[in-house]
Amino acid sequence: MSKNSSLLGFALAGMAAGAAAWYLFGTKDGRKNLSKAIDGINELSSTLKEKASEGLECASEFAEKAKDKAKRKFEEGKSKFSDISDQVSDVADEAKKKGNRLKDDAEDLSRRAARGAEDLATDAKSKFKDNL
Repeated sequence: MSKNSSLLGFALAGMAAGAAAWYLFGTKDGRKNLSKAIDGINELSSTLKEKASEGLECASEFAEKAKDKAKRKFEEGKSKFSDISDQVSDVADEAKKKGNRLKDDAEDLSRRAARGAEDLATDAKSKFKDNL
């Protein structure tokens, strides 16, 4: 009985496919409907292609904007780093100049102290000789 049911199912499916094929290919209305279906499929395909193209264009524009923004941010960071580097260099130069001035002042004070000590020693020597 199961075999007969399967055979009957295949026969009915074959008849339905045949009737659909005869309707689509054998009648004027069927050919019109088939033509409309093909036109609809072609239009859908064309629309899908257009939308895909628009999507690619939009993604490309987005990527370009992101690239430009990243480049701009990099240049801003580079400029800030350069400015800070220049400021650090200026501070270092100023500290070096100040260090050199302090060194020169210390040398001058030590020379004065040495001269003062010599003068005191000479005065003391002279007073010692005078008292003898």
